[in-house]
Amino acid sequence: MTKTLELKGGLVVALLLILTGIVGTLFIVLGPKATDRSPGVVHVGVRYANEMSLEFNKYGKNGPGATIELVAPDGSVAYKHENLQIGRNLMPLKDVANGPYSAQFSAPGYRTRVVPIIVEGRMLNPPKDAELEKGTLADYNMIGVRFEVEE
Repeated sequence: MTKTLELKGGLVVALLLILTGIVGTLFIVLGPKATDRSPGVVHVGVRYANEMSLEFNKYGKNGPGATIELVAPDGSVAYKHENLQIGRNLMPLKDVANGPYSAQFSAPGYRTRVVPIIVEGRMLNPPKDAELEKGTLADYNMIGVRFEVEE
């Protein structure tokens, strides 16, 4: 009869605790170094009021390609991300100084949308008392707009 290796319950529990301790220690030691080097990621949502119309087909399934610019209070553009497609886009937030900004969304043939935001580290948040216009949304590391046709 062949002998098989049998692990007793106590040994399995001890091995799991040791493994959990090693992995946890690695997260504690290496975690801050990994997040210092990687940019924050902001979820940017883009929709269009007429995306179900026949005339919208000229843009293809990704839309006309929107742009977001983070504009500082002095009017300078601190960050620009182009070619936003319909739906959710991931935008890296890097090399942007902390402070208040206006996120300006633009797309060819559509009205520009402006959303007030605050950049803190690698996070993007709306001001606590911000009044957002209809068709815009801002929350913790998330911002979204619905473009209206320019007349």
